[in-house]
Amino acid sequence: MLTLLLTLFAAALLQFFFHFSGLTRDTDILPAVLYFAAISVFPTLHTLWQGQVGVCAMLIILHILFRGFREKETAKDAFISSLILLLASLLVPDMIWLFPFIWIAYIILSAFSIRTMLATLIALGTFVIYMGLGIYLQRISNPFLYILDRQFIFESADPEEWVMQAALMCMGCYFFIITVIRVDRDSVRQQAVMTLFALFFAPCIMMVLYPMTPMRTLPLMLAMLSGLAVTFMRQTESVHRGIIFLLYLALLAAGYVVPTLVLDL
Repeated sequence: MLTLLLTLFAAALLQFFFHFSGLTRDTDILPAVLYFAAISVFPTLHTLWQGQVGVCAMLIILHILFRGFREKETAKDAFISSLILLLASLLVPDMIWLFPFIWIAYIILSAFSIRTMLATLIALGTFVIYMGLGIYLQRISNPFLYILDRQFIFESADPEEWVMQAALMCMGCYFFIITVIRVDRDSVRQQAVMTLFALFFAPCIMMVLYPMTPMRTLPLMLAMLSGLAVTFMRQTESVHRGIIFLLYLALLAAGYVVPTLVLDL
């Protein structure tokens, strides 16, 4: 039940982000539907609440980053977004690798400054001090103890799941390439949204391929993939994009239906 509630909340956050950015209308629930459908494909994720906490944190960070688009003073937002990311990494340790991407995002969004960088470093210092104190007092264990002890996803996941993950990654890479190629033809706000999803999609793929905590990072990749799918459809209307999008929906449907039929047999 907790995982379901967190998944619904994450889908609502994704929906709110696209509505706030102006890329979707009030009645357009495509972002939320795509994310919920992608999560439904993987039974392991139905009880993995830590991954959904990571997604909620990531979407809040994206909202904060987008809010600072072309703003001159972003130090406060940089501190908050960095602290949220670091706190989420206690449950999903792989998210710690996303920390430098906050700097890259602010640079791309023309909102980076020395004060922004210092704010993120202060957040990092604060997190390290309190986490070190918690470990010293034995209140918490070190979640990053095995951060470099990683395993290739194809060696750890069930064959049915990694085949589907690989297919979705390939589809996401296609969305990524097509979206980036045409990003300079879109409005400024569209460019900002597409840049954020494209920027964080790449490291999320790597975190899924070589995870420290298998499956916990998969919801992050699915959230970024859903965002890319929406921007792919909203970027421009064409028969080609419509066909590709229908293939993506068919892939999600196959990932849900085929294992069910196999179990029934």
